[in-house]
Amino acid sequence: MTGLKMSADDQVSALAGRLETHFEGVWRRSMADVPICNPALSVASVDFREWNGQALGIVVTPWFMNIVLAPLEDSAPVAGNSGDSKSVWLPAGKVDFLVSALDGFAPLLMCSLFSPMDDFRDHEAALATASAAMDALLDQQFLNDAPEPEIYPTAAEEPRQTVAERAEIYRQREAEGPPQLDRRAFFLRGDRKAPPQ
Repeated sequence: MTGLKMSADDQVSALAGRLETHFEGVWRRSMADVPICNPALSVASVDFREWNGQALGIVVTPWFMNIVLAPLEDSAPVAGNSGDSKSVWLPAGKVDFLVSALDGFAPLLMCSLFSPMDDFRDHEAALATASAAMDALLDQQFLNDAPEPEIYPTAAEEPRQTVAERAEIYRQREAEGPPQLDRRAFFLRGDRKAPPQ
């Protein structure tokens, strides 16, 4: 008797749960006391869904927020070695991913949105930002509405910020509330033009 094949939605749900379990284990075993972590946050898989035969969603941890793209059962596996760069066209434009090898998983693609996670006041703010990012990634209009990237000239003679000055900036950001999604962030990763036909 053969087992029943899981639906795409069930595969996506199972992958999201396994990713949460994996990163919760990493958090407990080796990251809980690392200064880069934001203790106000925890691990979550956010808004995972099926997209073109793959599971697409965002993983939030106390030390990063990453887009994840993983092939489902009937899709071609991710080719390449861990650390290789792969560009993927999503509705909002081209996103550059890295091939990632996690224990217990087939190779998958990850793209960093935030790391470290210092700017997030609480877990709810991180989840809201992840949901907004997923909506933007899958919205073709997002590309049309995005402003042109700004160019920020650097001045070699300007002194670097002191630790106290950086701390004051973070304090002011926290007082202003949760961070807003930077609509330019996705497009600074690659070409904003439509894919070739």
